[in-house]
Amino acid sequence: MKTYKINTKTKYIKTDGWRGYEQPINAIAGANNTGNFSDSPCPESVCLSELDMVKKIMLQNDIPYKLIWCESSNVFCVHGYIVVPGLLKKRAKKLIQDLPAQTELLYLCD
Repeated sequence: MKTYKINTKTKYIKTDGWRGYEQPINAIAGANNTGNFSDSPCPESVCLSELDMVKKIMLQNDIPYKLIWCESSNVFCVHGYIVVPGLLKKRAKKLIQDLPAQTELLYLCD
């Protein structure tokens, strides 16, 4: 079995002049997490459940992954990302391309 290195280097994505967030360069999917407060728009339990769906697909297809948490300019929100080896990113994204339509918070990364 081939061993792959997972690069966790991030880039900063600006959403405007003051705001933005970090995203790993080899992320295939992400979900926002605003905790489990009663008014949380992105509940942690939903975020984790949806990221687990991606992890399950990666395991079923023998694609190594890491779950990485990154900060955003919103102090109430962190982003969770599934990161894969760069050589497997295209294959991994293809496997999950239809998943965001079935979820609430999950999104595909560029």
